Amino acid sequence: MSKKRVSLFRNILQFSVLALIILFFIGNQLGLGVVDFEAYCPMGGIQAILTLMQDGLIACNMTVTQMVLGAIFIFTVLVLGKLFCSHLCPLGTVSEALGKIGDRFKIRKEINGIPDKLLRSLKYILLFLTLTITLKTGELFCKEYDPFYTSITLFGHRVNFLYATISISIFVIGNVVFRLFWCKYMCPLGAISNIFKYWVGVAIVIVVLSSMYFFEVGIDVAYIVGIICLAGYALEIFKIQTKKQSVLKIIRHPHTCIDCGLCSRSCPQGIDVADLELVKHPDCNICGDCVSACPKEGALTLNEKLNVKWLPSVIVVVLFVVGLVIGNQYDLPTVSKAWGSPEQMETSKEFKLEHLSHITCFSSSMGFVRQMKEVDGILGVSTYISDHSANIIFDTTKVSELGIRKMLYTRSKQFIEAPALDQNLVVHKLRFKHYISKDDLAKIAERLLGTKIYQLETQFDTEIRMLAFCDASINEATIEGLIQSVKIGRNTPYQVAGVVKSPVPINGLGLMKRTFRNFKSTFNKIKTYPKEQIRSLSVEVKDWPKNEGKFNLLANHIGKKYDGVVGMDAAYNESPMLKIYYIQDKIQPQAILDWISKDEMTLVYTTGEIEQKENPYSFVLDNQLNPLD
Repeated sequence: MSKKRVSLFRNILQFSVLALIILFFIGNQLGLGVVDFEAYCPMGGIQAILTLMQDGLIACNMTVTQMVLGAIFIFTVLVLGKLFCSHLCPLGTVSEALGKIGDRFKIRKEINGIPDKLLRSLKYILLFLTLTITLKTGELFCKEYDPFYTSITLFGHRVNFLYATISISIFVIGNVVFRLFWCKYMCPLGAISNIFKYWVGVAIVIVVLSSMYFFEVGIDVAYIVGIICLAGYALEIFKIQTKKQSVLKIIRHPHTCIDCGLCSRSCPQGIDVADLELVKHPDCNICGDCVSACPKEGALTLNEKLNVKWLPSVIVVVLFVVGLVIGNQYDLPTVSKAWGSPEQMETSKEFKLEHLSHITCFSSSMGFVRQMKEVDGILGVSTYISDHSANIIFDTTKVSELGIRKMLYTRSKQFIEAPALDQNLVVHKLRFKHYISKDDLAKIAERLLGTKIYQLETQFDTEIRMLAFCDASINEATIEGLIQSVKIGRNTPYQVAGVVKSPVPINGLGLMKRTFRNFKSTFNKIKTYPKEQIRSLSVEVKDWPKNEGKFNLLANHIGKKYDGVVGMDAAYNESPMLKIYYIQDKIQPQAILDWISKDEMTLVYTTGEIEQKENPYSFVLDNQLNPLD
């Protein structure tokens, strides 16, 4: 029987998981849906459990689902062994595939003896750093270097480019040249697995964490994590023989074994199974390949007699699904703070505020809590980053729900494309059945390009409304249909509750003046100069609105370079125009034009720091120099 044949059940599960990840990744890139791969990482869940125990708070971006999966991972290691590593972990699957490339080119080597023992310390060092930094900051440090998260998000949010590049390089090169290098020597989740393989490791963790939770003795969390990591490392390298809890065990029966050696040759970890009776090696992850490879019935089994090749795969899938079901039933706040007195709480009410896109982690949650604490009448806040919402407790005698919503609402404007300046436009006011956030406005605008709708705005009255500035040919029914046809993935979430046409007329020029964000700034002691010495240079701004809102950087760029430049004024006058004010005897106009047209802006900060940034501006010279009006 070939090795490919005997690995069928595990291989099907491994590559099914990998295929789903790739499929969802493609869907994310095409905008067909958004799958948060981080939500299914047990490593993040374990870190979230620890931060909850330490601070009563959930680590950044963590959910109950992740915590449940983290708990199930530990339970699985305790009772069944390292099944996750061998059946579900995508890094494990890719590591094995990279190893086969190394075998094919005959460059893969084994690491044994003292180098092997020394290298095994790396994953405990990485685990120590990951846990201590996460516990102290509330932010998941593993996201900064994790090769899976980095790859699947294309160096996404909170990824440290240097750490991640080093991590991916070690992962790829290490696994090709050495047997499962990442799993054996670098994986912090593998370190956690090995800690929980034996009663000694479990006992140490229970004692240390119980002390951490029940006794407030002020011990630095680094010492606590350090003790656990050192204990795990000692258990691994010295192979301390303690009673193993795992229900599933690989057992070789010497009286039945025919000493063919196929079990050792089929082991992905390189364990010499043929020389053991009970496989207690720290790298064994109960993959079952050795059992499947054995040609002699009953010579190698799971436990004493069990020889069901598909059982480990079924068990790990069932546990994972159970974790998802349980996790989706509950939600815990990232931050939950209350400061109202018992008397105030008796007259309080609570409501849920949704679509708070800026609430994405512990830090932003605490910032929101501090903001709410300053509002007279708000008594408490709980934030939920899983759906970017917050529960607000408020005193009904001091503030209303509508008042809080108005206070937190930020008016949004989204430019789509420019109309002709003399074009007659209509403005439709739309009411929606659900909240429309700034992000929603951007998504709607992106899909309305080319529909003769030129700008969208939101405003708050007794509810959020959206203004749509359209060509005069767009009536109420047309705009309603266009908005409701906008899809996010497979859904059409923007359901209009009503449309009213505004009686106030506007043309293209009026809209552009309304849209353009005027800018005015004076500097370099402009008031010390007589008016007759001040001249203005007018230039037309290209590529607006891509460079909207960055005139302050341009003012820094030109004002810090030439003290003869004393001001800037940007406004829309049939086109976006910029006036630069300068002292005629101190600088020539051409020098100004040359400097503002450079590819990079030179920014000088009050600290003395100098920074180079790409210049977003290019200009058309009006060829008219004027004295100051």
